[in-house]
Amino acid sequence: MTRDRRPWCSTLLVPLSTVLFISIGFGIDAKAQSTHQTTDSAITELVESIAKPLKKANSKKVIVFDFRGPNEQLHPVGKWLADQVSMIIRKEFPKIEAIDRSLLSPNNAIAETPTDANAIFAAETSQARSLGADAIITGTFARVSDQIGVSLSIANMADLGKTQDVRTGLVLISKEITDLSPEPIPGLDLQNGIPRAGKGGITMPICTRCPAPEFPRNAKEGGVVLLEIVVTPEGRPDRIKIIKSPSPDLADSAVRTVQSWRFKPAIGFDGSPIAVFTPLQLTFHQR
Repeated sequence: MTRDRRPWCSTLLVPLSTVLFISIGFGIDAKAQSTHQTTDSAITELVESIAKPLKKANSKKVIVFDFRGPNEQLHPVGKWLADQVSMIIRKEFPKIEAIDRSLLSPNNAIAETPTDANAIFAAETSQARSLGADAIITGTFARVSDQIGVSLSIANMADLGKTQDVRTGLVLISKEITDLSPEPIPGLDLQNGIPRAGKGGITMPICTRCPAPEFPRNAKEGGVVLLEIVVTPEGRPDRIKIIKSPSPDLADSAVRTVQSWRFKPAIGFDGSPIAVFTPLQLTFHQR
């Protein structure tokens, strides 16, 4: 019997800094939440939504890092949101230890590269390990009119390469929040009027039909192809752009493949599907 030596490849839908995200949106109507939910109750509801993934990961000790703006920037609102989430975890989940956030190192070193999500994630996971955390909670936020859109992510330290869970919600801007800083709360990062997925309360699209790419016949070796695409409200890929590729052959194969993919679209603040920019990573292996 001969060994199978056919080339193979794998695919991921990722924010470039971390791993594959599964996004579960609340489908919140912004006006309704503004009317019926206080700031505290909205944050509590958001925290309660992470109970299932924390239980599934058998988490016993978690750390909450400062939430960041849509461009990874630090802001007093991000620290305040993280403090509230940590406090509510202690109250709602008595069997889970929320590590005292005062034990975290200052953010100065990370803040020097505010747009480098890879550096931020590496620094945060290093701190989490040193504090004995088995799960980390991170988040992004952005101002949306008189509310703040929040995306909250949960990562299992035992398997950082595995899917992270994301929860999203809207938090009413209270006087307590406006009094935190004279600096304006950062708004959504738009590119040609289109937001980035998984940021500031907008969910990630989920690939529902994702055939694997074929290894190009003329390619001499494998590698990683990084792309950026727009996923339309209908769940179709658009504006496919190659960010990095080891060779033109792998790039061409990646583009052809992604053109055939279909997605469950991202959900906006009003609960309706919206177009979003999102990064993709396709890894080609040869064996």
